[in-house]
Parts: sequence; C-alpha cells; structure tokens
Amino acid sequence: MKWISPAQAMDMVYDDPARIGPDDEFGFALLWAGNGKGGKHCTADLARAKLQPRKPTAQEITDAGPNWAITAADYRLLLADGVADVRSARELFESYDAQVMSGQNLLAIVQTLRFSPSMPRHGMMHAAYMYTALCLQPKKLSSLIVQHMPSDSRSDLAPHLHIVTPVLTHHLSGYAAVHPIFEESPADMHRAFQADWLRVREALVKLAA
Repeated sequence: MKWISPAQAMDMVYDDPARIGPDDEFGFALLWAGNGKGGKHCTADLARAKLQPRKPTAQEITDAGPNWAITAADYRLLLADGVADVRSARELFESYDAQVMSGQNLLAIVQTLRFSPSMPRHGMMHAAYMYTALCLQPKKLSSLIVQHMPSDSRSDLAPHLHIVTPVLTHHLSGYAAVHPIFEESPADMHRAFQADWLRVREALVKLAA
C-alpha cells in the first residue's frame, strides 16, 4: 500500500473554503469524490494519510498486521451514538467507502484544531474529543481524531489535531443519508463548524479557570 505524504494528502482536499487563512487556529477542508483530473478519491486513503504523517517502516507495517501502521502521535475513533464498536480506523473507512452511493460528491470533511506547543498533549486530545463528542457524535456522525506533533520530527509547525468525519449519518444498521448540515455551501459549513469549535473551546477554558 503506497504511502501518502502530507503534501499529497493536502492535494486531495479543498482547503479553507471560507478563505479565513492558513494561520488561523481552526482549519476546514472537504474531500470530494472526484479529483478534477478524472480520478477518484476515497475516505480510506485520506484517513490513512492522516494516521501516517511519517512513512511507516517495514517493521511497523508488519507489526500492524491487517490494520494500518500508525505513525501519528495519537488517535481515537469516536463513533456516532448507538453504533456498535468498530475494531479499527481501516475497518470504519473502508466499510464507509464500500457504501458510498454512485453520484455522491462530498465524501468527508477534515477539521484541523491548532494548539500552542506549551499545551500538554493530553489536553489537546481532550479538547478535540469533547468537541467531537458534543458537536458531531449527537448528529449521528462518526469521526477519527488524529494528533500530529511536528516537534517530534524537529519541525516548528504548531501541534494540531485533525478530525476526519464522513458525511453520511451512521447508525447501528449502517450508513444512511447525508446529514443536512452538509447541504450548506462549503464556506457556510466552514464558518458553522468553526463557530461550534469556538463555543466548545471557550466553555473548556472557563471550566479550567
């Protein structure tokens, strides 16, 4: 399975539709089924790319067995309310891709939460988990939370977390309709999700005070 570099992963998505700017602490991107060049995208490739910011070694691939080797700092699956346990991110996203209907254009969104390097790693994960649990899980949406710590590779980029969320509602019986929130324009979606994150972040700051 060919490794997908971070730059290649960025080329897969339509980034910053509201034109807020790449330096904002909240990023938003969309994964379309078509790549504009006659090819096709799938959510499994994007999810695997986020879980592998560094190319896994042969030993890491062997140790992972049938699952994807993980080179990200941390990750967590947060499934929609009522959905049975899923064994791995690979199982979640490959099963999703298998159920995407012909003609469906928008496949998933990717939200990026950027943090100060002085914040503890577990604090970043907690904030992303609470946001996903409060704003996405109740909408019957399943998500993958992935933590990237660029400092682990001697990079000065800010630590951040990606939240990859397929747009189909997820139920015990499988995937169903696209959630209505994804019927908005890309820019309006961007602003709506950003507003949700800012509300949750503010509440978490107040609780910690």
